[in-house]
Amino acid sequence: MRWYAYNGDADGICSMVQWGLVYGIEGHRVTGVKRDIELLERVNPNPDDEIIVMDISLARNHARAVELSTQGFDITWFDHHLAGEPIDGITTNIDTSANVCTAVIVEKFLGLESDWAQVALHGDGLSVHSSKPEFKELGELLNYNGYGADLSDLHFHPDELLLLCLQAKTPQNFMDTQAFMTLKNGFESDLSNAINIEPRIGYYLLPNESWARRVVGVMAHRINESGDGPHVIAIDKGETLQVSIRGSEGIGELCKMFGGGGRATAGGIDALPKSEITALMKEVNSRRSA
Repeated sequence: MRWYAYNGDADGICSMVQWGLVYGIEGHRVTGVKRDIELLERVNPNPDDEIIVMDISLARNHARAVELSTQGFDITWFDHHLAGEPIDGITTNIDTSANVCTAVIVEKFLGLESDWAQVALHGDGLSVHSSKPEFKELGELLNYNGYGADLSDLHFHPDELLLLCLQAKTPQNFMDTQAFMTLKNGFESDLSNAINIEPRIGYYLLPNESWARRVVGVMAHRINESGDGPHVIAIDKGETLQVSIRGSEGIGELCKMFGGGGRATAGGIDALPKSEITALMKEVNSRRSA
């Protein structure tokens, strides 16, 4: 039996679609909203089970990964986020380069060129590295669906969206489905609420409402297209801020300084105390002027 743990965003879904079209995805699948990273805690294999991980940080799942590896489970990890210390016994396919996403890593592993990898690049805000601009909207929409405080914020459960993409087989076919139109209409409605949001003290502040929680990721990627950044978008959670940061390099390490994580060009901080926003923006501004 196989266990799959995968991120519920565009990259995680597109990685799983590629795998599924070749090997199938029968078994136990564990996923969630995009910020639900520590998915390995929900993997409870039996002896001889195999574990496949797609697009979640090994660093954020390090303790559980060590535990499972020590117990002798076969673990294969595909990712482009911070990995932390190496773990003996885990087969890692991890590349933290700024121009790749997990779906590109899976594409190389399978040795089969796939349009789903191009979709994932757009979803991760890496459109400049995609050779197929016609898939930008789909990449954004699949990524948009992964953002929310919990599954109730999403238009589709990520696993349902994965199955719909697999059923379609190709991005072109999926773009002719009702599911695509549901995402498109929802995104346009949510984005219209954000049009008048202006930066204050160097960052964008959104209200803690479902539309904002859904649109924050794609909004961050679009703002980042205006320049190298770093660009900061935060959702007001009362005593804390949920922070998304985009830029050209070093973003994961920047977020890690404040208790978050990520990859070279994108990262987040789930609960930044408001008292720390000045320190964060000081660090951000120093990198803007570097």
